[in-house]
Amino acid sequence: MLLNGLFIALLTLQGPVLVSAQDSLTEKVWGVFAFTVHGENKPSAIASSQTLTDNGANDLVAAGSAFRSRYVSTAGGSGTGIQNISPIILDPNDVDVLSTTDQSIVGSAQAFMQGLYPPLGSMDISSTQGANGSTVQGSLSGYQYPRIVTVGKADPQSLLVTGQTGCNMYDAAEAEYRESEEVVDITRDTETFYEKLRSLALSRVYDESSVTYTNAVQISEYLDYELVHNASLLETLNEADVRRARLLADQYMWSTNSQESSSGGSTIKAARPIAGQTLATSILEAFDLNVQESGDRQKMTLLFGSDEPLVALSSLTGLASQSQPNFFSRLVRGGSFVFELYSFEDRNNMFPSYPGIDSLFVRFMLHNGTDNSTNFEAYSLFAHGPSHASIPYTEFRSELETFAVTTAQEWCLRCNSDAVFCNGVMEQSALEPTTKKDVSPAVAGVIGAIVTLVVVGITAAIGFLLCGVLKRRSHKGSLGGFKGSSKHDSDVDVSFHEPVWGASTNNSEPNDRPIGAVVQGHERTGSWEMEQGKMKRHGTQVELPEEMEEDWGVLSGLQPVKIRESV
Repeated sequence: MLLNGLFIALLTLQGPVLVSAQDSLTEKVWGVFAFTVHGENKPSAIASSQTLTDNGANDLVAAGSAFRSRYVSTAGGSGTGIQNISPIILDPNDVDVLSTTDQSIVGSAQAFMQGLYPPLGSMDISSTQGANGSTVQGSLSGYQYPRIVTVGKADPQSLLVTGQTGCNMYDAAEAEYRESEEVVDITRDTETFYEKLRSLALSRVYDESSVTYTNAVQISEYLDYELVHNASLLETLNEADVRRARLLADQYMWSTNSQESSSGGSTIKAARPIAGQTLATSILEAFDLNVQESGDRQKMTLLFGSDEPLVALSSLTGLASQSQPNFFSRLVRGGSFVFELYSFEDRNNMFPSYPGIDSLFVRFMLHNGTDNSTNFEAYSLFAHGPSHASIPYTEFRSELETFAVTTAQEWCLRCNSDAVFCNGVMEQSALEPTTKKDVSPAVAGVIGAIVTLVVVGITAAIGFLLCGVLKRRSHKGSLGGFKGSSKHDSDVDVSFHEPVWGASTNNSEPNDRPIGAVVQGHERTGSWEMEQGKMKRHGTQVELPEEMEEDWGVLSGLQPVKIRESV
């Protein structure tokens, strides 16, 4: 009894201590990554260009304002504000924005940023003093101009936001699905329903053969648009019809983009979640750079695009499950997937230092709406239970790496793509060794030249010793060897291209590379075939250019073989 009483007493004493320790900690957000679906646009059925509508723009401004309330205006205060982010004036170094070139998507990014960092209005900070003493007010009531990077289909950076575009295997997988028995059955079962839609609401925009399940997404988008802009729609259709059309569109989108639908059967199906696999790389690059720069970079990374990447990512990360069925559907226009990188810090420390990597956590938040009633809701990833919404950053990173497509080369190979930036990638990959070393093309050329010269010199010396005759002749190689000082028709300058995401065009280390930057082609300028890189011959001695003589000694430690002219 005495021991039991003592044990209870110890627990009683420990309880306040544990609670006190927990209360002394607070969350500090260091980085946020968000992918936002574009706002309402004019559907393809009635407009050749899917431009953002006024409703869509207003929705995105509201979405940006919600992000501002959670992550910007509370900076340094509540646990949701991003540490050290500018709360009023937009600092381009704080926010990175990436969008496709589609007008509705670029417009969505611009509208969102107006809500995130609204115009400064009549604040004195928006005005500047001219040299003549006049005051210049900021235009558009102090409008703040964001830096939005737009990437087209010819840019490998586009894969970070729209990985399905230009992927031939993805297109083949969709075509295979459209011809499958599953689609045949769904088409038969929904034939009457789509005929009803066509006769009551779609006859003026779609022909009879187009109003089927295979066009479920386009039909649903048109009906959603009409529901907002055409008051007479519900006079012929009811909300249940619009809702069913939306569910069928969700089913089609899931079947053509999810990992679940890609399992089993044809290997073509493996390309279905490609958009989510490239989006995973965007998240990894953003958070990695935030960690490497101790929170000074990628404080907020915002991507704007279409539904496919989020549907694919829902399947890859286990968000879509029986316990979380809402992730089998597309988001509302202007909805967002949000990932927060945060740590637990002493509540009394207003300016904590950046934590170690083992002290960082990631939490997924869904913001599926744009009005004031839409909350940021946490959901668990990778089949964890509801109580395990936050996971260590190292675990999060490890999970994404299992399916992320991290380079343009890998994407080109998996997609069998004919995109402009894929030219030469497949041929180059077949020649690459299994282990890569960081040797530049110029240095590789020098090393190859040195080895070849040594071999030629040794061979010539052995020939003189065996024959006992002094031989002096110029060497003229075949198409694969040395060609002398003149350039022949068959000579081709060599250019090396390997677009890799996250690389930079400058000479910085990989850790300094910004998200989505691309390595440009490096041209070999010191080859013997090129005019400016000729090697000079004087007699039987090969004279190296000055820039190559130094590399000779440093790289090989060998001296050129001198030909003996007497036996």
